[in-house]
Amino acid sequence: MRYYSTVIVVTVLSVAYITAAPVEIVDDSLSELAADDTAAELGESGFSVPVTHHYREVNLKGPDAYDEAIHKWGVQKDLPTGLNVNSNLILHSDFRKRVPDTSVKATPQGNDVEYTAPVSIGTPAQSFNLNFDTGSADLWVFANTQPTSQTKGHRVFNPTKSTTFKKLSGYTWGITYADGSGASGTVGTDKVAVGSAIVQNQFVELPSTVSNNFVQGSNDGLLGLAFGKLNTVRPKQSKTFFENAMSSLSNKLFTAYLRHAAVGSYDFGYIDRSKYTGNIVYTPINTQNGWWEFPSKYYKVGNTNYTLSAAATGIADTGTTLMLISSTAAKNYYATIKGAQANSQVGGYILPCATKNIPPFYFNVGPYVASVSGANVIYGTSLGTLGGVSYCFGGLQPITGNQFIFGDVFFKQNFAVFDYANARFGFAPHSY
Repeated sequence: MRYYSTVIVVTVLSVAYITAAPVEIVDDSLSELAADDTAAELGESGFSVPVTHHYREVNLKGPDAYDEAIHKWGVQKDLPTGLNVNSNLILHSDFRKRVPDTSVKATPQGNDVEYTAPVSIGTPAQSFNLNFDTGSADLWVFANTQPTSQTKGHRVFNPTKSTTFKKLSGYTWGITYADGSGASGTVGTDKVAVGSAIVQNQFVELPSTVSNNFVQGSNDGLLGLAFGKLNTVRPKQSKTFFENAMSSLSNKLFTAYLRHAAVGSYDFGYIDRSKYTGNIVYTPINTQNGWWEFPSKYYKVGNTNYTLSAAATGIADTGTTLMLISSTAAKNYYATIKGAQANSQVGGYILPCATKNIPPFYFNVGPYVASVSGANVIYGTSLGTLGGVSYCFGGLQPITGNQFIFGDVFFKQNFAVFDYANARFGFAPHSY
């Protein structure tokens, strides 16, 4: 889930548009207490959490992000046949050293942009930068329960130094991807603070071991913002942090404002009108699978409209970097860009980095049309050269199946509203 190693870290300061006194909420995952008995009222306020934009060696991040998303969602790449450039791309030396042969199953190597936010756990508070992920529902953090070889470069939670930590005997958790990678371990409860909200007795998942893609990441864990039915804690699932906190917010929603190369934020309980243009449009979501999922059956390339399967859906996932779309849609789109081609060396579509006037890609979110601009399609910097021309990785990549993943390539141009109370997803454009 997009856990990457840091080469250069740029930390950007944020502004909280609405502030509020801290509110303490008790996780009722272990009890049947009513919300009114366990949560203090926040009133007509919410809280805003700054996100830190991590920069990587940008010439490496595109292919790794594609492999990472493939592993997370358990899908397969779906590149066309007969169009692969097998050996003519002269890769830059640093890329050759790090990207595995794409003819074999790859373990993500990291090196991509991700958005993290500060989270405090325990008493006294221990601080971490976590990845807020609308594609999952676990809250886990690097901990001293892991081998020290896995924790280098991460802030590590020490439960013995928290007076409020309680281990849950017999409870376990585990996240597994299609390639067998993942993380698993034990579970406890502790005080967790995000912005101005504090949840007492929030389930906190501590790894016994994590796979290499997590170890190489720059974040210290993950805070899931999908629906709790996806939570992997057993024998009893945990509610997410947001599900525990939302009853004390003015509105049971949160927003994602993820910007290209600039500060962004997650806002909880309110919508900041200064962060988008035009009007927010909403579409109902299907929560059956636990994701923020909605119909997405049409797309447009140039002046041509295309129809997808009646079963096609989109999933809004802040934890995936790229946009993963149908193979036919990717083929039709890149056919409009001179020099663009599927490349077997890096395992995805590439295009000349200097390409001008790249067309936008239009697609539907429910009954509404969203877009990704051409400027957002060139992902990172040069991977290498072909015939003396520098080539970059594409921000749109093909997968099999009818569930398409709208990751940060989408969010970097669209302000998003995750409206839990009304089971709907909203978006409006913001500047790229």
